[in-house]
Amino acid sequence: MRVLLNGMSMLGRLTGVGQYAWRLAESLDQLPAVEAVDVFEGRRIVPWKSFHAGAQATERVDRYERLKCWVREHAPFARNLVGRLRAASFARQTRGPHWNVYHEPNYIPQEFAGATVTTVCDMSYLRCPEYLPQDRLRWLRQRLETSVRGSEAVIAISEFTRSELLDLFPGLEPKKVHVTPLGVDLERFDATSDDDQLVAIRARHRLPPQFILYLGTLEPRKNLQGLVAAFGRLPMRLQREFPLVLAGMSGWKQHYFRPALDALRRRGLVHELGYVSGAELPSLLRAATVFCFPSIYEGFGLPPLEAAAVGTPVVASNSSSLPEVLGNAAVYVDPLSADSIASGLREVLESHSLQLKLREAGPARAQQFTWRRCAERTVAAYEHAGA
Repeated sequence: MRVLLNGMSMLGRLTGVGQYAWRLAESLDQLPAVEAVDVFEGRRIVPWKSFHAGAQATERVDRYERLKCWVREHAPFARNLVGRLRAASFARQTRGPHWNVYHEPNYIPQEFAGATVTTVCDMSYLRCPEYLPQDRLRWLRQRLETSVRGSEAVIAISEFTRSELLDLFPGLEPKKVHVTPLGVDLERFDATSDDDQLVAIRARHRLPPQFILYLGTLEPRKNLQGLVAAFGRLPMRLQREFPLVLAGMSGWKQHYFRPALDALRRRGLVHELGYVSGAELPSLLRAATVFCFPSIYEGFGLPPLEAAAVGTPVVASNSSSLPEVLGNAAVYVDPLSADSIASGLREVLESHSLQLKLREAGPARAQQFTWRRCAERTVAAYEHAGA
């Protein structure tokens, strides 16, 4: 089987969909059923190994991120123009029956003459549109339903997302929506502590001895507003002993939480690290006292699962996909209640026995999710699509 994967989400810093596409491509490339994985990188199609070797080169990543930020700030109208140019390039290079299947990991596929498989990570654009930027909302509203119905198979990354798809798109054939849960790289995200690495990550980012960690894009759907409010309701002794550390790229609509966050930062109670590289993530997660992920709406929830995998106690939302993914490896809170989030944090921070229970449950839960299993289920979806 020859697979063509759209690699645009894998250019620049890997977050969300890009992380999923990268790990999936790595794993597909190792399966006996897959003869080759090729990647569309905007202007040309290259073998996965060539893409892998060059896509994450520091100079290229920095250049791509600078261009993306400039366009977002100065020319937001350019999305459609860039999209048309990219579609024309894709059409030119996909003439002929070179691939058994084209897989779009980022919602909206290019037009392709053969079998098309589309991944939908969540339906936040319909469930909580107020938290998304307008250009992304327009893009999804105009095209997603048509794209999903026109695909030979649709991949959902959790049972929750599958149920959302079938609920929000009536008439979509249930048999063509396949669930392929994401995975954890268990060789990197494990509970084995390396003291030298922990010392290095603490020094590099000037981390406090103990802290509450959030990892993800800083945006309102992830409920930074609820987390900041909840942190402010903890007793002052806990705020001082366990400051809040935020790791992740700046997102949109930060007016939801930025004033309150800045007030805490001025008091020395919040540390913002910005984007943290994949190489540093396991050590950062191990260094945390507790990982808090009170997202309002989530299609899967990989960061809290990776935190659980390294044995860090997790506090997470009791809604959307998170209970399905985390099972017994988290303390659950109501994301719409700052009091509930604060109560969950306090419960974990003040109970060593609960911390020990979660440290044991997390790695065991993570064993159920591997990227190879994700790739195998993805190949099953390809076969259903007629690849």
